[in-house]
Parts: sequence; structure tokens; C-alpha cells
Amino acid sequence: MADLASTGDSSTARSSPASSTAEPLNVKTVVFGDDLEFDAWYGCSFYSPENEKRKSTSQLIDKLFVCNRCFKYSTDGSFMGQHLLLCSTAFQVPGKVIYQYNQFSIREIDGESTKLYCQCLSMFAKLFLDTKSIYFAVDKFKFYVLIHHISSKSEQAVGFFSKEKLSWDENNLACILIFPPFQGQGLGQMLIEFSYQLSILEGVVGSPEKPLSEYGRNSYYLYWCTAIFRVLPALSEQNSHSVSIDELATATGIRQDDVVDALRTMSALQMRKQSAGDPIWAISKANIEAWISARNVRLKPLIDLNYISL
Repeated sequence: MADLASTGDSSTARSSPASSTAEPLNVKTVVFGDDLEFDAWYGCSFYSPENEKRKSTSQLIDKLFVCNRCFKYSTDGSFMGQHLLLCSTAFQVPGKVIYQYNQFSIREIDGESTKLYCQCLSMFAKLFLDTKSIYFAVDKFKFYVLIHHISSKSEQAVGFFSKEKLSWDENNLACILIFPPFQGQGLGQMLIEFSYQLSILEGVVGSPEKPLSEYGRNSYYLYWCTAIFRVLPALSEQNSHSVSIDELATATGIRQDDVVDALRTMSALQMRKQSAGDPIWAISKANIEAWISARNVRLKPLIDLNYISL
């Protein structure tokens, strides 16, 4: 299941309590790095070796200190302070840089060869995703960590997505999260777009694991509709006939059923009668343009393909 809830830019938002199947809340506040402090949204079965009496999620941890570099955690602020000093000089984000442009880079990290980092990252994400169930068995996943380069000497991981190394359903995303302090900046849409650019480069069409949350659907439909609008003019020029669903899927990397859902959302899939034979489905370019123009949609791509290096 794709752990995504979004307000349109993939900023994660809480599910309603009635629909949530999350673990009981066992962490009140997260202290992230030196100076960021925010509430946890959902529970995660952290086991604290520093306090062996706390073996039940029913006991609330008032403050969980999390390293903003390696994602190791502690309930002891003094211990974490010492760790941060060491980690700031000794730790390097693992994996390979496969995208770098302007102030952002994306690192591809193998969950099998860098297990501890990916486990800590996944446990941290569990505090903000209500349905995430995998945070120890990370071996079969790759993680794509988005890093903001604040200066030449300062960088910060701001979010990530994961995907299975081998997905029989050709899913290109399993879990996505922009960390709470960095939401509302369009970074989630950047990661979604990147996941589809990877699909295109791999020569496949992809889709996120389903079902999506309500907010996740909103975020993906926004991306799907925008991506279709971007490629439609070029496809129309290349083809004397009407643009097909398969052509849209190949150009965008979006799986055919998702393309159809996006077109229906824009009321752009219409049945037209022919003078002879059965009616055919046709794509209404006018309805797509009307849907896009009625919304504050960023049309310029967020990912520059020239800077992807696999």
C-alpha cells in the first residue's frame, strides 16, 4: 500500500481518526536535529534500550530526539546532542547521487546494503504515515532521498520515496513522505515526477502502490493531469490521428489505467459517434485545457532530465 497523503503537493496530511488503522500514539514530540521540533502524528513501536521499562506503546515518550542526518534516535537529549556533534563531521549520506540540479539532489540507496540507515529512515517516517507497515524488512526496496543543499557546507534530507526492486505490478513507488517541517513547498510533486522519469528511462509505465489515501489520490491526479497536458501538444503534432491512451502512457510513464482515470477526472474522455461502425472513445483537448486553466497548476517540469545520471 502506498503510504501517501497529500494536499496537492504531496505534503503529508493526517488521515481521519475514523479511517486510520495506525498504531497507538506513543511519541508526543519529535526533536529533529538541533532546532526543529514538531508533533508526531502516529505511533511507531520504537524500543528504547536506554529505558528498558518502556516496553509498551501505551507509555508515551514525551520527546524523541532524531538525528537529522542518519535518523538514529534516542530519548536522551544530552546523548543526542553528543551524537549530533560527531555525526555532523563523520556521517555521509549513503548511496549514489543520481540527480543534482540547483539546490536539490536525490540519492539512490539500496535497502539491503545500507540496512540500518533505511530502517531508521523508515521508522522515522512511520511517525507521520498511518498505514506504513514495513520498516525493518528493507532489503527488497530502494530508497530515493531528496536532499536540500542549503549551502556548500550544509545539507538536509527533506523527504524520500521508496520502491520495490522487483515489482510484478510495475509499481514505481511504495511509500513517500516529505518531512513535516519542509511540507507545502511542492517537494512531494518533485518526487512523484522523479519516480515517473525513472519509469520512462527504464522503458516501463508505472503506478504507485494502491490503494491511495484521499490526499494521495488528489496529489497523483494533479500530477497525472498536468503530465498529460504537457505531452499532448507534441503527441498531437507527431500524429495525424487522434492521440491514444498507449501513446500518452509511453510519453508520461503513467500506467494506462491511471491515464484513463486522469482523463475522466478532466471530463476529457468522450464517446463519439461515427458515420459507420461503433462509437469510439476520443480525447477532448479542449476539456483538458479548461481543467488546467481553472487551477493554479505549475506547468514547468520540476525535474530536469539532463541532470539524471543512473
